[in-house]
Amino acid sequence: MAASIMLGILIGTPDGLLELIPGDTPHRRITGSIDTIDYRGDMGLAAGPEVGPWIHLGKAWARLELDDSVAPAGARVRTVRIGRSGEIYLGMEPAALLVSRDRGATWTSIEGVRSLLRHERSVKTPAGASAPYVAGVVFPDEGVVAGIAGAGAWGSRDVGQTWMRRADGLDPIVRRMWDHPERGDRLYATTDSGFYRTDDGGFSWVQSLRGLDRSHAIDMAVIPGTPDHIILSVARKAGGEEGALFRSINAGLSWERMALGKRDEFARAPLVTRVWDSEDTLFALAEGVAWGSHDGGASWIELASGLPSRANVLVGAL
Repeated sequence: MAASIMLGILIGTPDGLLELIPGDTPHRRITGSIDTIDYRGDMGLAAGPEVGPWIHLGKAWARLELDDSVAPAGARVRTVRIGRSGEIYLGMEPAALLVSRDRGATWTSIEGVRSLLRHERSVKTPAGASAPYVAGVVFPDEGVVAGIAGAGAWGSRDVGQTWMRRADGLDPIVRRMWDHPERGDRLYATTDSGFYRTDDGGFSWVQSLRGLDRSHAIDMAVIPGTPDHIILSVARKAGGEEGALFRSINAGLSWERMALGKRDEFARAPLVTRVWDSEDTLFALAEGVAWGSHDGGASWIELASGLPSRANVLVGAL
């Protein structure tokens, strides 16, 4: 396994990418809106619709260049993801999926994604987008599953040559997707209609709303166990307004309200993330305050304040 790098808490905001080491001043590393981040081992990825994709390999952030032959002019990066073997996936708008197996030096377009939408009749264009787009990439036991905002979830077992719908019961306007850190058959998705989970690699999905008083699912983190514990960020309005955090101690079957400090209601939905190689280390960001937990969200301590009140994505790169 590659040696880990420590970037701190990565915060994607409308004004750029911030790196925060608790106890230090945050540093802006990329200027321009950042709304997708991933981190694994010795690699960090970040992207935004206007600034494009960026990579960090231990020294500094550098922009990844995409050739027009794989990313047509006007295409925007909507999600970044690091695969199990270190390959880089870029989910695009209009819906396309690019992959690099040499850390961004060369790229290949997985043409099957574009083809499946040409033959799909029930495709919808999400509000605020110009076309359906790849909103998430996750890795079940076999192959890859792509969540497409406007067309649900699709899986491939042959490196993207052919795709099969894996969206039974799932809202087609997928916003984000996550995989379980230990169980490849368990995946998660957030949508404007709620939080969904699957235990069969995405073939069937179950909506999980019991105990929630709002339905716009925004962000989540899972602490693996028997059963799993899940922290979920939910809002009353599309776009994340009137948000709160909820915790489930039974893998998402039911939910209870969770507080940060003395507050459990926020103007905007908080963001939450689990450090990828830690069992129970979590970070949360709510209205410009960063919080940390070393017990799976049972208790939280304030780490920093004065951060941007609006943020798009949060990742713990420690």
